Parts: sequence; structure tokens; C-alpha cells
Amino acid sequence: MNYKNLLESGEVVYFENTRFKHFKNPVTSERYFANYLSYKTMPDLAEFQSDLAYLANEQKDYKSNYAFIFFAEMAELDDNIKAYLSDQGFELEKHIIFTNLLDNLSLRKRDLGDIRIAQLTEETLPAYVEYKYQQALPYGKEYADQMKLDNERHMLTNGSKVYLAMEKNHIIGDVTAWFYGDYVEIDDFAVDENYRGKGIGSALQLTASKGYEKVILIAEEENRDMYQHQGYKEVSYYWTALKS
Repeated sequence: MNYKNLLESGEVVYFENTRFKHFKNPVTSERYFANYLSYKTMPDLAEFQSDLAYLANEQKDYKSNYAFIFFAEMAELDDNIKAYLSDQGFELEKHIIFTNLLDNLSLRKRDLGDIRIAQLTEETLPAYVEYKYQQALPYGKEYADQMKLDNERHMLTNGSKVYLAMEKNHIIGDVTAWFYGDYVEIDDFAVDENYRGKGIGSALQLTASKGYEKVILIAEEENRDMYQHQGYKEVSYYWTALKS
């Protein structure tokens, strides 16, 4: 099974050829994960350089100068491409795809006291938008402003469900759930560091996954131990390259 294809199936493809799919969102041009090339098969160096030239032309009107590449699933990078990426100042990162049956995950229900888990609504949207805006500001005001506008307009209608961990009216954690057949993807998952270890993360995941048999998520290597401890199993991976 190609898990990367599954996770991209809800996105609108801007352009596609035999080698790659191009995802482009000019409304949120600063958002890397909405503007990237995703390879179906691995390119050789000449093809890769040509594809980067195509991407540079497509993004010539963007305020920020960047390139984001998703390489083919379960494929290692050719030494020539790896050397080229290094010379051009790209940062490489391995994205690990984890999954398991929900019943096999060690997500324990615990007493959260005054903390409640609630789905995002029109009522809580303004607080959520501000919460995400503060998280986005370290990446630049242009990016944060674009994301704020996008969240205000589309967060309740984009096909996902967002769940919040709330202490009174204060958001201390959140998770976004996306749905693909039998799978629910756990995405954009975070808990305030002052509240970790209390079972809030498990409560968010359990609520977001309710009614689904299989759970899937993508994580970086640094989070491997946490997810494996929860019972997630590595099933695949892919490399990304970002020049910014």
C-alpha cells in the first residue's frame, strides 16, 4: 500500500506528470505544506534540476523564496541528488509513517479534572484562530497572517475535525483529524508543555479517532519513541527536502 498517496488523496492536484504531482495553493503561498512537488518515482539528477526550475517559475510571484520536495515513498536518495541538495542549501528530513488498529494503541483514559476535550465550533473558532496565530508568528508575520485568514475562512469546512483540550476558556492542546476510508489521520497534534504527562494527548487522540478502526500519523525521528510507546508501528517513510 502506498500510504503517501492515501494521505495526499484529499488534496487538489495543480499539475501532474509521470514523475510527480504538484500541489499549489496561491492563497496560502507561504505555507510549505500546501505548495510542494511530490514524487511518484525517484528522478535522476538532470530530471530533478529540471523539476526545480519548473517549481521556481511557478512560484516566481511568491513573497518568500523556497522550494519543498516530497520524495517517493520507501526510496532512498541517490548520492548525486543528495550531494546536489547539500550544495544548494536544502535541509533533509525523514518522515516516518506510523499506523495501527485503534484497539491496539495504549491510549489510556485518565481523569483530566477540570480539563475538557471539545470539538472546534463557531463559538470557539476565534480563540483557536488566535492560538494558532501565536504558534505561527515565529515563522514570520506574512505566514501567520495568511494562515489566520485561511483558518478563519476554511477551518470549519475543509473536511477535517479539530478537537481542543480546554482549561476553562484557555486552549492547552489540539489535534486535527482527517478521514480516509477506514483510516483517521492524527495531524497537527500538540499539548502545552506545562500540561504534558497528564493524559491529555491520549484523550485528544481517542476523541479524534472515535468510530474509526485504523489510526495513521506522520512523525519525525525525534518523536519515534513516544509514538512507538503508544503502540504505533512504523509502516513506511519518505524523505523531504526544504530550501528556505
